[in-house]
Amino acid sequence: APLAQIWTYEQVLAHGTLIKLKCSAPDPYDPLRGRFLAVRPEQRDVSKPKGEAIPVGTKVFGTLTTGADGLTTITELSLSPPSTGDFIQLKTTYPFHEKTGIEWPFDRFYVNEVLAPEADKWFAENIRTAKGIVAEVRVLKGKAVLTDLSFDGKPFREILKERVNQ
Repeated sequence: APLAQIWTYEQVLAHGTLIKLKCSAPDPYDPLRGRFLAVRPEQRDVSKPKGEAIPVGTKVFGTLTTGADGLTTITELSLSPPSTGDFIQLKTTYPFHEKTGIEWPFDRFYVNEVLAPEADKWFAENIRTAKGIVAEVRVLKGKAVLTDLSFDGKPFREILKERVNQ
């Protein structure tokens, strides 16, 4: 079972489509698992499929659409995987009006313990700016792997190295 999970993860990294999601607010530390940056895509809800009652915790598939700004959003939900295009597997949270909340399959970007304090500071400084922080995620057949973060088109690791070396 662990080998199958590793193989799936590596397949998504090697062959998955890169999508970019704008993120919001940090949560920097887990005493059991170490330092991380909380990755919370801004999109938290999607319109429900017409005539569908989707209970809380239901596995759904979100159709991904990339806008002119290069950022990806979920434009449609379905109970089965779409036959074409990129999609991501999600869980539903509480419904309201014609929408349902969604739970993304990732929420943490782990950081080296030594660099973590500087990473926390960088994240806090930039998360609420107009440009915001962007999560770079690879998707393949509904599976998603968070690969990096970026700000204004520049990779997180590169920014962090510059900040630490100053």
